[in-house]
Amino acid sequence: MRKTFSKLNKILSEKQKKHMALLTVMMIIGALIQTAGVGMLVSVVNIVIDPAKSANSAAAKIFYDVIGKNPEEGYHIFQYFVMSFMIFVFIVKNLYLYFQQKAMYAFVYRNQFSTSERMMRNFVRKDYEYYLNADTAVVQRSITSDVNNMYALILSILQLISDGFVSLCVCIFCLIQSGLMTIILAAVLILLLWVIKKKLKPVMYKAGKDNQDYYSGLFKWISQSVLGIKEVKIFGREKYFVDSYNKCGDGYVNAVQKYSLYNSIPKLLIEAVCVAVMMIYMIVMIAIGKDPESLMTDFATLAAAALVLLPAVNRINNQINAMAYFEPFLMNVSDNLQDDIDDKNTDMTFAADVDKLAISKNITFEGITYSYPGSDVKILDKADFEIPIGSSIGIVGTTGAGKSTLVDILLGLLKPSEGIIKADGADIKDNYRGFLKNVGYIPQMIFMLDDTIRNNVAFGIPAEEQNEERIWEALKEAALDDFVRGLPQGLDTGIGERGIRISGGQRQRIGIARALYSDPEVLILDEATSALDNETENLIMESINRFMGRKTLVIIAHRLQTIEKCDMVFRVGDGRIVRER
Repeated sequence: MRKTFSKLNKILSEKQKKHMALLTVMMIIGALIQTAGVGMLVSVVNIVIDPAKSANSAAAKIFYDVIGKNPEEGYHIFQYFVMSFMIFVFIVKNLYLYFQQKAMYAFVYRNQFSTSERMMRNFVRKDYEYYLNADTAVVQRSITSDVNNMYALILSILQLISDGFVSLCVCIFCLIQSGLMTIILAAVLILLLWVIKKKLKPVMYKAGKDNQDYYSGLFKWISQSVLGIKEVKIFGREKYFVDSYNKCGDGYVNAVQKYSLYNSIPKLLIEAVCVAVMMIYMIVMIAIGKDPESLMTDFATLAAAALVLLPAVNRINNQINAMAYFEPFLMNVSDNLQDDIDDKNTDMTFAADVDKLAISKNITFEGITYSYPGSDVKILDKADFEIPIGSSIGIVGTTGAGKSTLVDILLGLLKPSEGIIKADGADIKDNYRGFLKNVGYIPQMIFMLDDTIRNNVAFGIPAEEQNEERIWEALKEAALDDFVRGLPQGLDTGIGERGIRISGGQRQRIGIARALYSDPEVLILDEATSALDNETENLIMESINRFMGRKTLVIIAHRLQTIEKCDMVFRVGDGRIVRER
């Protein structure tokens, strides 16, 4: 539990911790009000089972003096007053508890999304290298399910604090009213809860870990079956994907079922033990000669207290189990936010917009060395390379030689272990965002938003900041403007998930328009036409070739005819970049 609180102390902001402290104060007040309710209930029970004693109690005498009646005349009025006041106390108690619960749930669910957004920011800020080995399903689960379950743990802690204070206050009240029975019952309950926690914590932790793992599997098989639906249907593999989903589903259901089952068993045990202890106590007291009537007050006190205490103790047990069950989710959130925690950068604001870095002479690679994480193979080894501004550069090489790696390093996605990249003699790291604003990138597989043509060209730019004139100019340069103007909804035409409603060539042209939208000086084509048929490739290359002399082109290609018009051609291989012509 110490580890859990340590992690939460690091994850939660100072404002959130102050809010939790305020909630704790509210819970203490709520516990006192609930104890007052138990006291009122005991008073009513005593009035019913021992009216003579109640009529001569100190409280009754004060009441008679206030209303100016003697005991014979005022006792019935006293009874009515006590019962009416009990109704008032319970109304006030429940109204207060309603607002306490409202404040608690508001804290949990508002901050739940705030932390989820913080996780989202954290993931999109991670280096590109992280995603080379990342499991998409785990990323999705971490941002959604893990954060939700972490706040389920926080909710359990808050409820544990609330029920703990209620139990403590009620026990103190019972101790005053009936000391021996309360001590025995409290000792048995504490021992029982300790044994249950000791036995069930590892089981609950394992169930929580299974929930986490199998839930990732559900995300994974849904995603893979949807993204690969064409291949799934062509190869007739529907059963394989459904069966794989079912296997994860069985594991997930078993984990949740185990949690629910083991969470409910202690409730039955606690109730049975409490009743047994109370009955054994009564039997022993009667056996040693204590008057049964004198035990009725003790029994009535504990019976009234049990209406509050037993549910509270059961909830305490459930919350202890829930904390063990949800602990793996907290650990994962903490691990993923560790950089944020270390930097104390809880706001995690994104970089402000910057101006383009003007490039007029060249871009140079100087002694660049790179190996992929976990590999000793040097894809580039002290490689040198120059791109004169205004020229067209073709890059060729065998599969796996490092062509795309070269581009990813140029784009800053991969960080070389040695060497430097310069633009007009200055290290691009000094103004990396400005450098990227002057670079357009066209990959082999264009990523398409499930959105309109407009939003795919002006990629990631809010609608109010988009320049429609510039969108049309980019589409014209990509030779797609006539096609878009012919559509009933024009720029607002939806293209479907992964651009499924348009052809491969049209997707590629949208990718070109996207790269051109910011009017960059440098265009990088990473095998941008290799997935197209010859006719479409030729048409796309006609559009690309029109930029020769106007923009700096870096073209990676398998087929030599794709780069036959380039000013220079370089070959990548054996860690070197060598000019061929």
